[in-house]
Amino acid sequence: MIFVNSSPKNALKIFQPFLPIFVPVGVGSLLAVLHDNGIEAKFVDEQVDDKPLERIQEYLIGVQKPYIFGFSVLTAAYKSAIELSLTLKKLYPDSIIVFGGLHPTAVPDEVLKYKHIDYVFRGESEMPFLEFYKNIQAHKDVSHTPNLSHREHGKVVHNPLNTKPEDPPVFPYHLFDPKKYDLGFILSSRGCPYNCIFCSNRISTGKKYRYKDTEAILAKLEKLYSKYGRKYVLFLDDNFLVDRKRVYELIDGIKQRGLHRKMTFNFQARGDNVDYPLLKDLYEAGFRSIFFGLETASEKLMKLIQKGETVEQCKRAVRMAKHIGFHVSATFIYGLPGETFKDRMRSVALSHELDLDMVRFNNATPYPGTELFQMAKQENRLHIQGLYENFNSVSTFIENPFNPIPMSYVPKGSTEAQIRRDILYSYFSFYLNLGRLKK
Repeated sequence: MIFVNSSPKNALKIFQPFLPIFVPVGVGSLLAVLHDNGIEAKFVDEQVDDKPLERIQEYLIGVQKPYIFGFSVLTAAYKSAIELSLTLKKLYPDSIIVFGGLHPTAVPDEVLKYKHIDYVFRGESEMPFLEFYKNIQAHKDVSHTPNLSHREHGKVVHNPLNTKPEDPPVFPYHLFDPKKYDLGFILSSRGCPYNCIFCSNRISTGKKYRYKDTEAILAKLEKLYSKYGRKYVLFLDDNFLVDRKRVYELIDGIKQRGLHRKMTFNFQARGDNVDYPLLKDLYEAGFRSIFFGLETASEKLMKLIQKGETVEQCKRAVRMAKHIGFHVSATFIYGLPGETFKDRMRSVALSHELDLDMVRFNNATPYPGTELFQMAKQENRLHIQGLYENFNSVSTFIENPFNPIPMSYVPKGSTEAQIRRDILYSYFSFYLNLGRLKK
């Protein structure tokens, strides 16, 4: 069994050497479940391996047939996954090609139009995949596996999803080379109960939210510090503060173990989930950096994108965090439906007003499976280039300005040139500041 973490070639262009490479969490979770059940599996990560095909062929030496290749695929990596999987099928016609991850979950019928792809797993599929693998090895029927999409008599069949929510497995950090990856992360929960129209994460988890046992999280933090020397840890949770009770259990546990005196933590939150006492307690427990998805300075747009919070709530949250001493970063999204030039200028003005430490100005990208995708499609303003090669929310910042890749969505009342111009203006306006550059 070989997993492939697909990645677009040179995704971040000239910025890649300056950025940490994080472990492919989805592949790691699958590896954890298989290894826990005595099944040997390997992985190839196109983020760090320039010759994935050669690496796969090395791993196949001595492996019993049928070969199973499992691709973890985000939208931006779809083209890469299609190309490599097609090559593998040509080289090994009897192999089994399986696609999973956010993009195949969103568009399984589209994926299975490629005849060389045998199966798609939708949603969270660690346990269904384990069942699938065992049945393949035992030469048993796999057609009833939960979460599986497959062909029967020329038609695509989608099996029901596993009804029992899966808890995040114990992550196998030991399988990933710390010289290649930044291991300073932990996933302590899965899911988010909110309805943002642009969010692709819910494609996999739905609105289910659950978290790992507090003691297990604390033990993992201690291991990251003692074994891997990580003094700074990023909580990768979609929304860290959904369950206040469990957050305080973590705060108490971190303090009892003295981790707040030797480690610092970063997390993502919503403005309406915080108050001053909670932020103060988090800070005292070693949490020093917080990320907010501010998205817009327009209350009208906040309602349209179904954030479920207000601009004023977000502003209060940022001000409280800054007052306490947090490093505060945020994102704004330009090119939302109904947005105007004035809305965008209000957003950059808000980034200055709040004295944010770091900010990203992204272009709205209607990922498949999101409500924004359906809106763009209904407006007849959805533009898919090739195999979703233009689905990149930071394209303005990283692409060649003289040969830009067309945006996947431009709302009525704006042009692509205007949005690109406003994004660049916002970045220059925010960062060309001596004090901020010093930071």
